[in-house]
Amino acid sequence: MKRTGSMFALSVAVSAMVGSLASADQTTPVQGLHHRNPTTIALTNATLITEPGEVIENATLVLENGLIRSIERNNRAPAGARVVDLTGYIIYPGFIDAYSNYGVSAPAESPRRGRGTPPVYSNAREGGNASNAAIHAERNWYETVSAQPDQAKSYVEHGFTAVQSVRMDGIFRGRSTTISLADDIPNDIIYRALGRHVASFDKGSSTQQYPNSLMGSIALIRQTLSDANWYAQAKGLQTTSGPVEFNSALEAMANLNSERIIFEATDDLNLLRAQRVFNEFSVPLTGIGSGFEYSRLDEIRAANLDLILPVNFPAAPSVEGQLGELDVSLADLRHWERAPGNAAALARADIRFSFTLHGLQNKKDFWPNLRKAVDHGLSPRTALAALTTVPAEQAGVADQAGRIAPGYRADLVVAKGDLFEDGQIMSVWLQGQETSLEPLHTVSFAGQYTLTLDELELALKITSGGRMSGTMSQGEAQEVALRQVRQEDDKLQFLADLDTFGREGTYRFELTRESATMLSGRAQSTAGRLSAVVASQAEAESDSQGEDTSASPNVSYVSNLTYPNIGFGAASRPEQVNVHIRNATIWTADEQGILENADMIVRDGRVHRIGRGLSTPRGYEVIDGTDMHITPGMIDEHSHIAISQGVNEGTEAVTAEVRIGDVVNPDDIHIYRSLAGGTTIAHLLHGSANPIGGQGQAIKLRWGEGAEGLKFAETPPTIKMALGENVKQSNWGDLYRVRYPQTRMGVAAIMRDFFQAAREYQEALDSYADLSRSERRRVAPPRPNYRLQTLAEILSGERFTHVHSYVASEVLALIDVAEELGFQIQTFTHILEGYKVAEEMAAHGASASTFADWWAFKFEAYDAVPFNACLMMEQGVLTSINSDSNDLQRRLNTEAAKSVRYCGMDEHEALKMATLYPAMQLRIDEYVGSLTQGKHADFVIWNAHPLSAYAQPQQTWIEGRKYFDREADLMQREAVAAERQALVQRVLAAGDEAQRGANGGYRREQPTWHCNDNHDVWLEDIYHTLTHIHAAEGVQ
Repeated sequence: MKRTGSMFALSVAVSAMVGSLASADQTTPVQGLHHRNPTTIALTNATLITEPGEVIENATLVLENGLIRSIERNNRAPAGARVVDLTGYIIYPGFIDAYSNYGVSAPAESPRRGRGTPPVYSNAREGGNASNAAIHAERNWYETVSAQPDQAKSYVEHGFTAVQSVRMDGIFRGRSTTISLADDIPNDIIYRALGRHVASFDKGSSTQQYPNSLMGSIALIRQTLSDANWYAQAKGLQTTSGPVEFNSALEAMANLNSERIIFEATDDLNLLRAQRVFNEFSVPLTGIGSGFEYSRLDEIRAANLDLILPVNFPAAPSVEGQLGELDVSLADLRHWERAPGNAAALARADIRFSFTLHGLQNKKDFWPNLRKAVDHGLSPRTALAALTTVPAEQAGVADQAGRIAPGYRADLVVAKGDLFEDGQIMSVWLQGQETSLEPLHTVSFAGQYTLTLDELELALKITSGGRMSGTMSQGEAQEVALRQVRQEDDKLQFLADLDTFGREGTYRFELTRESATMLSGRAQSTAGRLSAVVASQAEAESDSQGEDTSASPNVSYVSNLTYPNIGFGAASRPEQVNVHIRNATIWTADEQGILENADMIVRDGRVHRIGRGLSTPRGYEVIDGTDMHITPGMIDEHSHIAISQGVNEGTEAVTAEVRIGDVVNPDDIHIYRSLAGGTTIAHLLHGSANPIGGQGQAIKLRWGEGAEGLKFAETPPTIKMALGENVKQSNWGDLYRVRYPQTRMGVAAIMRDFFQAAREYQEALDSYADLSRSERRRVAPPRPNYRLQTLAEILSGERFTHVHSYVASEVLALIDVAEELGFQIQTFTHILEGYKVAEEMAAHGASASTFADWWAFKFEAYDAVPFNACLMMEQGVLTSINSDSNDLQRRLNTEAAKSVRYCGMDEHEALKMATLYPAMQLRIDEYVGSLTQGKHADFVIWNAHPLSAYAQPQQTWIEGRKYFDREADLMQREAVAAERQALVQRVLAAGDEAQRGANGGYRREQPTWHCNDNHDVWLEDIYHTLTHIHAAEGVQ
């Protein structure tokens, strides 16, 4: 069991040779006389918890020169040692906070950035720093360390003796340092100078525009990690353009994968996103938790993460007043109830974690919240590990702190009682020096007693902690509250009205402690008569720190846990079933057309057979389709649902490296609502803020799956490009007259320029690949460039373009550019003037995905007509209908029907514009888009003609799994309402206790993203800003 750090054990031996002349500050010359104060201290008669689960009773702990010299089980103190009697006290290892900004310099105040400040597009280069101002990987924060006694106080009073510190600013934040909280010179408090690298998605104080979205931050991290790997290979070699630059940030990131990087995430989804991008480079992750991990336990466990957990449980949502609860979501009510059980849930899932004070609005809530976590099922042993051994490993000091063992730092916590019940921290030892918080050996009267007054026997309860209070009771009689309860030295005094117990008036009691379990004294009646009083106390329970890790929660939950954990979340993944639908009208969306009184058999998630009068295979579920219509699931070519923290990375003209797939949001309720409208696939697109935007992501609306489970893996890669007023910043305001391009000519020119750069990039890769092994050793490899790599994929036909477009002349210009450079435009989306250039689009091979009847909603749409889809189809352009709207995505069937209304399109062809044709545009039609034998069983059961405004999906299936059922939905509405009321009653019943905790602390709901939303999501006011902007402008 004993583990010692060899260097520190050696220093114990050296200290014995040096003797009393030893000093922590070894390099500063002595001024005046040498100090010869005794440096050996013996803490005797204590209970030692040397590490979680290991307890030594009645032992002596010997400290010398700031280290633990020995543990003596015979309670003998070394000769000449200063003896401190700790009879009745427990000594814990000092607690360690693995995520802090203690003791390091604060960032300089940066200029305010926002919509009213001029944009900044580059970083001032100095000292070999990174090109992006959010990258500070070269910073070593030990260089700025100094003791901060006032700041340390808030840590020490909670038992913390060391912290891992870093300036919490930027994306790559530099290397942390682990330091003692002792008030000493930096040389003596630094335990580990070069600690772990720290990172986040938030660009912090950087005023540089890029990145302004979550996907931009992830792309920057991916490129930076790739650059670090490249730099390690290329440093000192020659590129085709000259020597490899010196880059201090990349230099500092060498061998990053040798230990876990610490990453601050704002919620469970961002934690998983961080793990995925770092895992691409084999960099393991320690994540700063958010308190929501319980809602994605399986994914977090599979990600092989360990965590640093804040204990910032939220105060209950306000449900005051009869209408107050209407503004409170079921998700918030659930989180209020379950947040204290997060740590216990992680422990049951065998996910390792430590605790941190970071994130607490009021640090005084730390121990009440930690004890609440124990009440919710966290074992005290696991809780202690989360304060000692685990953070010691996370901070890289497990060989010198986190345990009580010879050679380890003399960082200790002395407590009266079990800290995970109602114990109290009495003192904290920092490097062998005591910081007293409470006087030792004071008399405590807190507890439950049996009090005897003459022949009267009463139950007495005394409560301490803050203001003392107490009660008396007898059997079933009413409980009587004591008055004026106070302690004066070793005396307990109080008043009690004994009328309830057959004694007249108020008695005055004064008791003293005779032993650990006995009080004695006198009581004076109203008549002045004095009577002897004795109060006996039950033996205190033994400490639980040495017991096993099993723990049972003291609370039960009325809330459900669903996926996602919001109203209408799925309790479990729907089962894939084999099903026979009989006697329905089937719209196949293929050459079979519309089949009446037909059957469809689904086997193993695929369409197996379609025909009339089919026999039901054994064991199949049968659905009566009489008067029902069956269609393929609707497919939306242009959607912005299910995206987290920004739809645009519009800070630069070309951002082809950013990926919507990095920020898929599986918690978006619009997934469920779209299923209720018969939509099964959505193509999530980057917005329209720049000429070449980010990569798209097709998802199947598998409600209840995680982000990766939503992705339609068979979809070829796509990208969003854009034309028109957005990309040349003509509607951005007067401050945005700096960045190229500013004109339509510039849009075409920058596309030519970047595609040419991509072609040259690919040629450089090919040339390097052709070099011999010996030649490669002398030449630096080309730097991987995700932006140009993506554009090269377009040129090679591996990635397909979807282009935001309105005006016919711009469409023709882009076709010219594409044909000049040798690639094909896959789909022009919106394309409201497509009817003007349909012949040219067809000749180029481009398809169109348009709005059904949007016109004149902005200048670019003045020439739009409701006949657009019909006219393009007549010219041979493959045409689909899209939504670009979370609302219209639920009604793609009626959007397609408008072409029947306006221009007499065939009904089956109209349906194909929302099923087969978008599948062809996404190049997934071999899997979905029609009810054809062998394709995925993605289908909708309607109660009426599917192009009717009165048609409602009764069921929506994906791959043979039923993800929406209208009857089940109606029942779920009742269940959600009942659960909500139960939680509201629990909040009301909790009274004032419900309001203890952090203000806020709930998951921030993502706004409804519009195509032109281009805002810095790292600004605090982004959600408030978007609400007002959307209210004042159209959706485009």
